[in-house]
Amino acid sequence: MADLNEVIPTIDLKGVPDEKLNQQIREASERWGCFKVMNHGVSSSLLSEMKKTVTDLHERPHEVKIRNTDVILASGYKPRSDLNPLYESFGLFDVASPQAINTFCDKLEASAEQ
Repeated sequence: MADLNEVIPTIDLKGVPDEKLNQQIREASERWGCFKVMNHGVSSSLLSEMKKTVTDLHERPHEVKIRNTDVILASGYKPRSDLNPLYESFGLFDVASPQAINTFCDKLEASAEQ
């Protein structure tokens, strides 16, 4: 478990050999469960649009959010709880499936752009 006084690791994707990159990702994942990435090539405008879309999905009414049902156990919408009041998530089991993505968007009333 990571020391709370430490800083979440940042992994630089630019010019790093795959073996070293794999090691950095594995270590950060095992120790922290997450990491920041730099030099990933994703434009700031796309990142901004993604954050806007995620915020929009989380601001939907509860009745809409619970339509994101489990495909497999624990893969659907997870509301905030007394135990974890800052955590809320959606689940999309098969991100490679256009049908699964369309179903996810339809259930959450998300637009094609989102």
